[in-house]
Amino acid sequence: MNPSPEIKQILELLTDKLRFLITSHKDPDGDSIGSQLGLFHALKSRGKEVLVINQGAVPEKYAFLDADQTISYSNAPLPIEPEVVIVLECPVLDRIGFVRELIPQSATVVNIDHHIDNQNYGHVNLVDAKSCAVGELIYIILSDGGYELTPLIAKNLYAAVICDTGNFRFASTTARGMKIAATLVEHGADPKAIFDQIFSKSSAATLRLLGYTLATLGTAAGGRIGYMTVTSDIVDKARARIEDSEGFVDYSLAVADVRMGMLFKETGNGEIKVSIRSQNGIDAASFAKKYDGGGHVNAAGFTIKGRINDVVREVLSEAEGYIDAS
Repeated sequence: MNPSPEIKQILELLTDKLRFLITSHKDPDGDSIGSQLGLFHALKSRGKEVLVINQGAVPEKYAFLDADQTISYSNAPLPIEPEVVIVLECPVLDRIGFVRELIPQSATVVNIDHHIDNQNYGHVNLVDAKSCAVGELIYIILSDGGYELTPLIAKNLYAAVICDTGNFRFASTTARGMKIAATLVEHGADPKAIFDQIFSKSSAATLRLLGYTLATLGTAAGGRIGYMTVTSDIVDKARARIEDSEGFVDYSLAVADVRMGMLFKETGNGEIKVSIRSQNGIDAASFAKKYDGGGHVNAAGFTIKGRINDVVREVLSEAEGYIDAS
């Protein structure tokens, strides 16, 4: 199959330009981290100068992907002036946080995403909502470009795919995504080792934080909404980092009869990050849009200013009305 026009444009930039900055949304998750690192190693293999910078540290469970600490979360001046800025898995450019201030006006912005609400803000936009993960799109780009799929790249992209499919459990899982995952295994990705690191192993701090978070579990709307809170106090009590709560929101759907689950997190500066999961016909992304957020049908989120108790009351009330109308 011939590459799409967008992939051809991206491959031309990857070939013709020397200096690159790769970034993603604030508080990166497994798909964004694996995709960034897979693309980073591919570009480095062809002699390119590449920086990877995010707002928000790598969560502990993904640290094995970045053993060399390639990803930076510093807003210090850049050591190079990137010619191309590649933004992965981010539907709105503002969601890359301080990294937006590091983009030179002369740079070409490449937007690669699979969110249906992507705003097509790039000079080049590769947005495919049918892809189960951005890691899938990075694989296709590298394959079309004739890049060597090393075991390191395969590991990173496989991690990206299983994170955004819940290890192939989510409704977003596709046959193409599973075929790509099989190819990544053929090129050196170890499914058991990667699964264990992401889904089966946690630091003591993460487990302590999970325990404190589960203790906040409540329900609303007659049991149709499950919710939890992560405050700065319990993060300190657990001797953990806020990044260690990545993925906790999934537990909010574990209560019988819950259709929408939420995790409210204090992130500093008076901001509350609200992560949403949904099932049984509830569109999480549509609800998140009420607060200028977005995402996928069953996984979305937004950020709102306010005190956490006030935000919880307001959002739960709005969510109950939303479910009633659905």
